[in-house]
Amino acid sequence: MQSWLTHHVPVLATAAASVAAVGGVTLWWYLTHRKSAEEKERERRTHLVFHGRIIDGSILDWSEQPDSSDLGTLLYRYSIGGVSYESAQDVTFLKDTLPVDATCLGRPASVRYDPKNPANSIILAETWSGLQYPHPSLPQDAHDSTTALSNLPPAVK
Repeated sequence: MQSWLTHHVPVLATAAASVAAVGGVTLWWYLTHRKSAEEKERERRTHLVFHGRIIDGSILDWSEQPDSSDLGTLLYRYSIGGVSYESAQDVTFLKDTLPVDATCLGRPASVRYDPKNPANSIILAETWSGLQYPHPSLPQDAHDSTTALSNLPPAVK
């Protein structure tokens, strides 16, 4: 019995140290490579742009961040199958993508929503906008959709 123990203790110690090292590296990787809230939100918007359905809605309110250049929050409403949803989207990270101003209040908008979870919805994303155009900030001669689309920022087209 003594010889078995003396022969296997180094092997068991090496195995235990290896398991601890692999566990430590795994824990370090998990803690240092977690997605930030901004990355998770960008992935959610991208998922809805590619897999979401579009429905009509309307802009209820737009709140700016005080003393900041951030756009703030868009509040909007839409109905699916007789159920009305009121939702809000933080558009702070989209300030360079699309000009949003108070003239969009009360205007119709297209809402992208997840058919598996209709409460998961957006009005704006980096590559898609549900705001109806021609937008009041566009020139008055932009009546047809071709001219209106040519005046939009590249990320919206």
